[in-house]
Parts: sequence; structure tokens; C-alpha cells
Amino acid sequence: MIIEGNSVAECWLAILKVMVDEKTTEISPLLVSINITGERPDYADELEEDINSFLLGIEQPCIETTAGTIFPISLDGGKKSIFDRYDRNWKYIKKNSKNRRGTYFRRLTAYGDKYERKVNQLEHIIETFNGIDGVRNPVRRRSALIATTFDPTLDHTAQPQLGFPCLQQVCFVPSGEKMSMNAIYAMQHLPTRAYGNYLGLQRLGLFMAEKMELQFVQLNCMISVLGFGTSMKKPMAKMIVEKYS
Repeated sequence: MIIEGNSVAECWLAILKVMVDEKTTEISPLLVSINITGERPDYADELEEDINSFLLGIEQPCIETTAGTIFPISLDGGKKSIFDRYDRNWKYIKKNSKNRRGTYFRRLTAYGDKYERKVNQLEHIIETFNGIDGVRNPVRRRSALIATTFDPTLDHTAQPQLGFPCLQQVCFVPSGEKMSMNAIYAMQHLPTRAYGNYLGLQRLGLFMAEKMELQFVQLNCMISVLGFGTSMKKPMAKMIVEKYS
């Protein structure tokens, strides 16, 4: 199934509507394509408030918390790079039990930090694409512009439920002066995680496009299985769809 829209809010709501109308608890596979240059709908703020109220009621992270695991926007800006700031703050971030296996941004910027060599994949992609003055010329090979979060040495386990990482990799795809970004998920939960996932990925794409001097125009999320789960009851889902239809 393909869902297309001009904003995170529009796409999330469209997926919810499909699951309500078709009375299904899973969509497999799903491609969500978000036009980054589209206008944010007037109802987006109110929808986010409703989602956050629901998440608070079931003791789940709010939209911004989930988005921050992919791109911690509060640390972006200033003299120090977001990479340096996040690295300095990591000793505090990892104390949260929910981050015991890491975060997406940590794996993107310090892949293999349990070993001797930490790889900042995002910085490498930026330097590969732009080149380094006096060191090497720009390399525009698209297969070099991929960052992974899945680590088989950590994530291939026999646990019934792992929880992290559901996001497997991100791929930055330049075309002329524009850039799209593809993200691959093994599993995604619509009520509790999807909105924050899309928002975090959008912010990551905007950041990378700025560093690569490109215009970020499209976010594509390829999801093997998108689940509705049991956290949100169908009557509530139907009420949300009707409210914003």
C-alpha cells in the first residue's frame, strides 16, 4: 500500500483512516511518501495535542521524545556541532532505561561505540558528498550515502520482543540540487511511534540537506509491517478520523 501526502499529519491521519475503514490491525508492506515542501495543515497542532494526550494517558513517550531519538533538534545550533553536543550528553541520555540499547541518533553518529572504533555515519556522508578541502574531492556515489542502525552483533537475539531498533537504515538520494531520503523499518506501531518517527526523520533530512547544500523535498518510509497494536481502541481511532475528516 502507498500513502502520499504533504505533511506528517496528513499521512499519519490517512493511515489511521485506512486501518479504521478496512478494520485491519496491520498493513504489510506500506510505503509512506511525504512531500516536504507541502504546507502544514491547519489542524496539525490540534492533532498533535490529541496524540500527545493519548500517549500521556498510556504512559508512552510524547511525539517530541520519539522524534528526538532520531534527531535531537534541541541540540542543533550554536558554536558546537550537534554531534559534539550529543556525544557530551550521551552519558546522561543512556541512563534512561528506555535508551539502554541506544538511540537511533547515537547509532547514526557513533556506530559501534561498544567497540574500539566509533563511526559517525552522518558526518562521513556529509564529508563524502562535499569533499574535504586539501584532502579529497567530493564523491557522489549514491551507495556511499547510506547509514545503518541495525547491528547484528547486538540485535540478532532470540528475545520474543526487542523494541529497538525498528528503523533499519536511512539513505540520502541527491538528484541535481534536490534530495530525497528513504528510511526502512522492519516494524512500526502507528498509535505510539509513527508520528514521532516521521517527524524525527523529516528533521534529520532537513539537517542533512542543509549540510550537503541541497533542498530536501521528499521523505519515503518503507515499512515491512505497520501495526495498530492494542494501545488505542478502535472507537477512539474512529473518533479521531471523524474529527479531522
